[in-house]
Amino acid sequence: MPERVVMDAWRRTRPADVVPVLPERAVKKETSAAQQQVWDALNGRQRTYLTCIFQQDQEAEEDQRHRRRLGGTGRRAVEWRRMDLALYAPPELVGHTRIQSRLRQAGVHDPGAGSSVAALERRGLVVTYRDRVHVQGLGEVRRTRVELTRRGRAVARQALGVDREKGPPPPLMSRWLWRILVRVALAGSEGVDGSLAGRGPHFLAVGRSPGGKSPSRGFIELRHPDGAEHGPYRWFVTESGLRHILDHRDTYRELYPDVDAGRIAPSRQETWGRPQRA
Repeated sequence: MPERVVMDAWRRTRPADVVPVLPERAVKKETSAAQQQVWDALNGRQRTYLTCIFQQDQEAEEDQRHRRRLGGTGRRAVEWRRMDLALYAPPELVGHTRIQSRLRQAGVHDPGAGSSVAALERRGLVVTYRDRVHVQGLGEVRRTRVELTRRGRAVARQALGVDREKGPPPPLMSRWLWRILVRVALAGSEGVDGSLAGRGPHFLAVGRSPGGKSPSRGFIELRHPDGAEHGPYRWFVTESGLRHILDHRDTYRELYPDVDAGRIAPSRQETWGRPQRA
């Protein structure tokens, strides 16, 4: 059970009590020493492949974060984590993939899907996918795609000295979700258009998260404005959502100073939204 689910439920059912500090969950992870041993066991060529794949993975991840910071809709990780490794067609017609370009800069000029990638896959560092893709003027072309596993990403981070970007501690949210919640709260009794874009509402609304594994936050709800029984639906902040804002606003201000929640006043709690449905 995710920590934020427990903390949200406690805050919702016992609003007068202080939310308890949950003990840290023991997570079995490969130690830094073990990750270094995996890296040391690779030859120079295999390390170059893992490095270039990791760098491309991080570039794709940063691109998704940038899209969300600008208010756009990011793709699912299962889509952008799978990166083109090689297209089996003359490079003068299809060019080189981003990973191939990185490899070439590092002095590796083969197609990029040979024994080195197979060695990484045997060690559980990457997963490869082979399919065909339509290329204009050439028709169907064979393609190899590659995806870093969590282990592969951890080994590369350890070896290259790259710190993992940590998210906010539970029950706080990412800048992306916090911005959406504040936007809905600031709309007050007017609400926000029901076509609020992106996957954010799925994580914040009453119901289930997109993966269906845990409850959503229950901080916003889609309904008719007060007094209306028909017409367009709009997003409104729930009492739990407003309570979350007021409880953690100062901490969020330190985390995301560019998101202004200062105009959300406690005195308006009685007039916003409706009691959250179970």
